Amino acid sequence: MAVALLEEWCKVMSVDDQKSLMVTGIPVDCGEPEIQAVLQDALKCVGNYQLLGKMFQKQDNTNAVLLELMEDMDTSVVPTEVQGKGGVWKVVFKTPNQDAEFLQRLNLFLEKEGQTVAGLFRALKQEGVSPITTTCTSSALLTHLVGQAMVPTPRPLLPVRYCKLRVFSGNTVPGPEEETFEVWLEQATEIAKEWPISEAEKKKWMMESLRGPALDLLHIVQADNPSISVEECLEAFKQVFGSLESRRSAQVRYLKTYQQEGEKISAYVLRLETLLRRAVEKRAIPRNIADQVRLEQVMAGANLSNALWCRLRELKDQGPLPTFLELMKVIREEEEEEAYFEHENREEPGEREGYGRWENARNN
Repeated sequence: MAVALLEEWCKVMSVDDQKSLMVTGIPVDCGEPEIQAVLQDALKCVGNYQLLGKMFQKQDNTNAVLLELMEDMDTSVVPTEVQGKGGVWKVVFKTPNQDAEFLQRLNLFLEKEGQTVAGLFRALKQEGVSPITTTCTSSALLTHLVGQAMVPTPRPLLPVRYCKLRVFSGNTVPGPEEETFEVWLEQATEIAKEWPISEAEKKKWMMESLRGPALDLLHIVQADNPSISVEECLEAFKQVFGSLESRRSAQVRYLKTYQQEGEKISAYVLRLETLLRRAVEKRAIPRNIADQVRLEQVMAGANLSNALWCRLRELKDQGPLPTFLELMKVIREEEEEEAYFEHENREEPGEREGYGRWENARNN
């Protein structure tokens, strides 16, 4: 569900989901300036906002962006669609009473069937859930559980955010309906670690996504070891289809990554984190010092204000060293404060020109 994705994204970014918007259906070749131009015109009704991040959505090969609003939002005036490049972009947001309205409709439905919400949870063996706690349950979870209740045959309760794996063949040039190895591996790894299903079900789910050389490799490793786990299969896939980047090159690439011109520090740290995790996976950087290495590289590779540099220096000297999310929180707070003071202290064009003329006259 789009709202569930909005909630989860806001949780990761530590922002209020009631003061955030998510815009989906943006073509992947649409750059940030073009996105900003469309949204500034279409979302005048929400006042000031800032673009927090962009996410690739594999299921429809488009991008989504997350916006944090600077003012309280009147949901009645927010459009659900905007016209942008490639067609219509969807605007996703939460209404103040969305969960309560859903629960009310669910209760009416169950009442007609002679059931209750509490009875639904008991029937699905959701231990620890009472009629009191169900009022605080998200609409996404309730929707999923209702769907499970209507299925006549037993099946595992899968997290609602997962979808079917895209096809991976292992061919040098992926086909139009195929994924690259890195994207496929990321989703397959998530399945292996988090899905509450048996190893046999995980392997079946993975096999359904494979074609060509990739499927041949799975058959080979299973023939050598019939009891091989999904994680061991993925390790074999990394050896055959993964990047050949060496430990040293992964380390050097990380240490030589600097903030680009016009790039926000938070965006730089997010880009840097991908390289850091890759270097840790290749054992180019020890996992137990990742927080230290991250902080040192940000201080060396980013164009920091004096205030932010002093704050990071204090964290480094006095500790404890921040994790990735803790560091992002510190940086975003400083970015917001700098943006506020920049707005407050911005001079009128006429005043700026007059000041310049006075300076020139004095120098002459």
